[in-house]
Amino acid sequence: MALKIYVTKNWDQMSKIAADFIEADIREKQAVKDEYVLGLATGNSPTGVYKHLAKAFNTGRIAPRRIRTFNLDEYVGLPGENAQQRAMHCESYTYFMIAEFFGLLQEKFRETNVPWGTLIDQDQLVKALDEQQSSYELQGTHKGKAVVIKDHASGYLKMIRDEILDAYWKKIEASGGIDLQVIGVGGRGHVAFHESGIPFD
Repeated sequence: MALKIYVTKNWDQMSKIAADFIEADIREKQAVKDEYVLGLATGNSPTGVYKHLAKAFNTGRIAPRRIRTFNLDEYVGLPGENAQQRAMHCESYTYFMIAEFFGLLQEKFRETNVPWGTLIDQDQLVKALDEQQSSYELQGTHKGKAVVIKDHASGYLKMIRDEILDAYWKKIEASGGIDLQVIGVGGRGHVAFHESGIPFD
């Protein structure tokens, strides 16, 4: 598939063009299948797109009840005594999505999903990483590293891999995969939490 690049005058025009493209893709696919799976991102880049899409949904041009969403990422280690408090922290991506998109909709999506990072207790994670150093590896360079939990991991690391990371991926697969992914590129060249030093594989 050929890559098509749009050069726009400014962020506002980019937001409108991107929203129009997404709306057209949703209409096209909703004409032939019951459910559309939309991948979402956070950050400054997509907020204008989300405002335009909210107008399209709220005026009935496209049906949100036939859309399931999956976000790219979520923080681990936000303040809060439990997962709910961490999810609703003002820096969480769950909070961001409610403020910038989900909360603008008069009719809600069929289902929204933000990675379950707030289920991870950072103190327990740090302890598990310290105690089970052979159960994971760091991949990447000084520009960014990923923690890759190995198959033989046990205890807390196994729970994170199986019940949070793999379970989220399986839920995306069970939904038929992502039809279209909204994404921005950060100032350091990062995409989501995939920093420029982390291998793509």
